[in-house]
Amino acid sequence: MKSYLDLIPISAKVHKKQNRMTIICIVLAVFLVTAIFSMADMEMRSQKLQAIKGSGNWHVMFNGIDEQTAAMIAARPEVKASGWYTYLSEKAEYTVSGKSVSVAGVDKNVFEAMSPTKITEGIYPTKKNEVVLAENAKSGLGIKVGDTITLEDSGSKPVLLSVVGFTQGTSKLLKQDAYAMLFTTEGFCSIVPKDLRTSEYMVQLSEHCNMQKVIADIAQKYQLTDKQVLQNGNLLGVLGQSNNSYMLQLYSVAAILFIVVLLAGILMIASSLNSNVMQRTEFFGMMRCLGATKKQIMRFVRLEGLQWCKTAIPLGLGIGIVVVWVLCAVLRALAPGYFAEMPTFAISLIGILSGIAVGIFTVLLAAKAPAKKAARVSPLSAVSGNASSVQPVRTAANTTIFKIDTALGIHHATSSKKNFLLMVGSFSLSIILFLCFSATVDFMHHGIKPLKPWAPDISIISPYNTCSVPSSLIEKLKDNTKVKRVFGRMFAYNIPVKVNGQDRVINLISYEDYQFSWAKGSLINGSIDDVRQKDDQVLATYNFESSLHVGDTLKLSTGNGKKEVTVAGLLSYSPFDQMKGVETVICSEATFRKLTGKTNYTVVDIQLLNNATDDDVNAIRSLAGSNIKFSDCREDNREAIGAFYSMALFIYGFLVVIALITIFNIINSVSMSVSARIKQYGAMRAIGMSNKQLVKMVKSETIMYSAVGSIVGCIVGLPLHKLLF
Repeated sequence: MKSYLDLIPISAKVHKKQNRMTIICIVLAVFLVTAIFSMADMEMRSQKLQAIKGSGNWHVMFNGIDEQTAAMIAARPEVKASGWYTYLSEKAEYTVSGKSVSVAGVDKNVFEAMSPTKITEGIYPTKKNEVVLAENAKSGLGIKVGDTITLEDSGSKPVLLSVVGFTQGTSKLLKQDAYAMLFTTEGFCSIVPKDLRTSEYMVQLSEHCNMQKVIADIAQKYQLTDKQVLQNGNLLGVLGQSNNSYMLQLYSVAAILFIVVLLAGILMIASSLNSNVMQRTEFFGMMRCLGATKKQIMRFVRLEGLQWCKTAIPLGLGIGIVVVWVLCAVLRALAPGYFAEMPTFAISLIGILSGIAVGIFTVLLAAKAPAKKAARVSPLSAVSGNASSVQPVRTAANTTIFKIDTALGIHHATSSKKNFLLMVGSFSLSIILFLCFSATVDFMHHGIKPLKPWAPDISIISPYNTCSVPSSLIEKLKDNTKVKRVFGRMFAYNIPVKVNGQDRVINLISYEDYQFSWAKGSLINGSIDDVRQKDDQVLATYNFESSLHVGDTLKLSTGNGKKEVTVAGLLSYSPFDQMKGVETVICSEATFRKLTGKTNYTVVDIQLLNNATDDDVNAIRSLAGSNIKFSDCREDNREAIGAFYSMALFIYGFLVVIALITIFNIINSVSMSVSARIKQYGAMRAIGMSNKQLVKMVKSETIMYSAVGSIVGCIVGLPLHKLLF
C-alpha cells in the first residue's frame, strides 16, 4: 500500500454489505435522472416527428419578397435549406375529372427537405408538364402512374399533364376527401397565371443557431412586417426555439421539475452517506491516530463516494436505458404507423450525460457534510474507545403518552436533528416530486384529446348536408366482414320552434342505439332510454346560452307539418359544433322520420376492424358511389392515437418511476437507520426487549419520518403543484 487512498478498495471489500445500500441509493438517483431525461428526449423526438408530419420540416416562411432578397436569405450561414413554395390563391379553382384539386409548385430539393410527405410511387416531376398526385387520387379518380390527365379551369384552356408519381396523403386531405397536385416551381408558373398564384419562400435553419435571433435579423434587415413572416410554431416549440409565452411557461416548468429531481437525488445520497459515515466513526478516528489530516479524511470520503460511482452509475444508466427501450417498443406496438420511424433501441445522449453528471455531482455534493463530520473525529476518541456513533442522551424518551417501544422509536427518529432533517427531506422530496409531476396528467388530458369511442374510420357524407345518403347502404355495409360498426345520422337544420312562448331555432339530429349508449356518459338530467324507446321525446345539449330544460315542450314547424316534442334529457356535451343562437336537439330515428318525413341519412359513419386494408376501403368507396363525400379519417385517428400514447407513456412513465423511487427510498432510509443502531438494538434485546416490541419501535420511527415528511411534502408540494397546474 503506497498511499492512504489505497485503503478505499480494501474498505469497500470489508464493508461490502454496509456499502450496498449507499450504492443502491446512487443507482436509484442515476436511474431516476437517466430515465426521466431519456423519456423526455424520446417524447421530444416523437413530438418533433408529429410536428413535421403535421406541417412540414420548415422553420419560417417569408412572403412578398423578390428573388434578390430570397437569394440573400439563402446565402446566410444559418440557412440549411430554402426554396419557393407556390400555390393557388383562394379565388382560383382547378379540377381533374370534375373533382376540385389543390395545385402547388415546389422544387424537388425543397420537397425532400421540408415536405411533410414523401414519394410513395414513381418519381418527382422534372418537366413542366409532369405532376405527382396525392395517393387518394388512385382510388378516388382511378389514376395510375403514366396516365395522362386533364387539368381544367373555367378561365383558361385545359392542360394535358403526365402523372409521374404519387405522394403520401395527409390526414387533412384524406378527411376532407380532397385531392392535391404538385408541379415543379417552373411548371406551376408556366400553367397558372401570375394573378392566380401566391408565392412564399420556405426556410429551414440550422438547429444549432438561435432561430428567433436569425428570423428577427432577417425581418429587420429587409424591412419585413409581421404579416410577411410566418413561423412554424409547433416545430419551433418542440426544438426549444419558440418565443411564444405558452412555450416559455413549459420550459420554466421543465426547469422546476429538473431542480426537484436533482434535490431528490442529493437528499437520498446524502442521507445514505451520512448514516454510512456515522457507522465508521471509529475507523476515521484510527486514521487520524495514524497521522491523517482533516483534509486527507475529507478527500478519502469524497473519493470513496466516487469509487461507488464506478459501479452505481453504469448500473443506473443500464436500467434507465432498458426502461426507455421498453417504452419505445410499446409505442411502436401501440401505434406502428405513427411511430414507425422511432428506433426501438434508441439511445438518448442527453439522458446518459444527465445521469452521469447528476450521479457524480450529487455524490460530491452529498459527501461534503459527511466528509466534514468524519474529519472532525478526534484521535483521542478512537484510542479511548469513545468513537461510537451513538449520540449522547440529553433527554429520555417520553413515555407519558406512548408505550416504551413507541416512545423509543420516536426518540430515535428525533434524537439527531441533522439525520432527522435528512430523512424527512428525503421523504418529503418524494411527495413533492409526485405532486409536481401529477399536474402534467391534467395538462395531457386538456392538451391532447384521446380518440373518442364514436370516432369513425370512414365517413360517407351527403355533399350538400342533406338527407341524401340511402338508408339501404347501412344494411349493405353491415354485411361487410371488415366493418366493425356502422351507424348513421339524419340532420335537419335551422328548424323554427316555440319554447315557453319564445321563438327559438334548433338543429335536429337523429341517433341510433350505438350513439345513444355513448351519450349516457354526458347525461346531466333526465332519461336517454325514454328518447330511445318513445316517440316525440328528445335530448337537449347544454351550453351557456341554452334555454332548454327537462320537461320543456317544443312546438316545431317542419315540412311535414306542425309537431310537438318533449325534452326528456339534458346532455353536457355533444360532438357537434354549436352555432350561436341555435340549439342542438337529438332524437331517435323513428321520431326524426315522423317529424320531418325524411328517411335517408346525412352522414354514415363506419368503424373498421384492425385488419382492414386499403383495398377494403376502396371497396366501400365503390359501394357508396360517386355522388357523396368520402372522408377517410384513418390517418387522422392514427395521429390522435399516437400523440396521446406518446404523451401518456411519457407522463405515466414519470409517475411510475417516481413511485418506485419513493418506495425504494423509504425502504433504503429505514434500512440504513436500523443498520446504524444495530448495536443498540442488540443491547435492548439483551435486557429483555421482545421481537414484537423491537418491530413496533422500528415501525414508530418509520411512521415519525413519514408523517413529518408527508406534512412537509404537502406544505411545499401543493403550492408547486398549483403553480405548475
